[in-house]
Amino acid sequence: MSMNLHACWKGPLAISRDHLKAALAELGFSSTILHDLDGAEGYWPVDIDGCKTGVEVYFDDNLEELTGHYPVLAAALAGRDRAVTFIWGGDFAEGGAATALAAVIAKLRDGIVYDPQDAEHLTLEAAVSAAKEMFE
Repeated sequence: MSMNLHACWKGPLAISRDHLKAALAELGFSSTILHDLDGAEGYWPVDIDGCKTGVEVYFDDNLEELTGHYPVLAAALAGRDRAVTFIWGGDFAEGGAATALAAVIAKLRDGIVYDPQDAEHLTLEAAVSAAKEMFE
């Protein structure tokens, strides 16, 4: 069974590898960023918190379909017009990577993290805590 998580923000993402690595470190995650996240599509490998892992990433600047499926997300967007969907299987390290990356986007771009499995958006603190639990 695959899981997914959405991060939404307004405007261009524009987060360099160095900026992403520094922001992950500020949230408590050591990392080696192998590729640019901005504009990536498909499997995106990352070394994070001692795990060589990765997650599928899909960017979207048309949120109509996404908000049509998730009314709780639609209500929380407040002008945010971009999204990335992170998808992973049953591997907790992949889920941790997805959640940590979503948390970084929320922190750096005044974004939100939406968990469709629970139909709720996560605070930055909740996303960081969830990611850390997945790496344990």
